[in-house]
Amino acid sequence: MDGHYLAYKHEIVGLAAPAEQLGALSAINDWLFREATVLRAYVAGISARLFTQRATAILSADVLAVPYPEDHDLDLSENERIVAADVVEHQREFIRLGTGAAVMRPAPGEALAEFDDVFARQINAVYPRTALKALPGQRWPGAICKAYVFGDGEVDWTGADGLRQKLDALLQERRGTSLTITRITRLYDDGFVFLLKPDRHRFWTPAIALRDADDVLADLRAQGF
Repeated sequence: MDGHYLAYKHEIVGLAAPAEQLGALSAINDWLFREATVLRAYVAGISARLFTQRATAILSADVLAVPYPEDHDLDLSENERIVAADVVEHQREFIRLGTGAAVMRPAPGEALAEFDDVFARQINAVYPRTALKALPGQRWPGAICKAYVFGDGEVDWTGADGLRQKLDALLQERRGTSLTITRITRLYDDGFVFLLKPDRHRFWTPAIALRDADDVLADLRAQGF
């Protein structure tokens, strides 16, 4: 590398192996790429340097602490992988950039569809007989209302535009000059479930769908559903 620029010339951690073990080294390489998201989330959770001293740099001890099971199986559930992906794709940037992060922009349509899939899957794991289905929702400037129904049904959104002026007061509460409280509203009507939240992407990620599903399941159980 003589004569070439090295970005991290004093902090490089590598793996080496003799020629007869190149197959094993290649298998490790493939596993690291396959589990990259989970391992990045793990390092983000244990690193004493990441987010504190440098935005993207970690310690060699963080690398050496990465788990490597002999059977290459991290034994993670689908939900655990969703949380790991949320850390890597959203939370790391949100910690560094705050309101400038992409997750603070309005949620795109594909994100809402992914939210629906995860949310409904979690609910239906407990209530499989009458499956929860996502229905067309409603979107206003600054707010989104997602609708779901157990079994069959439709929502009549006639007059929904008239709610626009009331949403800010419902979802936001300002206390003093520097504190704003954001509310999450869950509404239940027979077999219908409504989630009313701000339209920022951070409120509509798959990881948040897991949390919302837990909250709804607790509400349904308390209601004797």
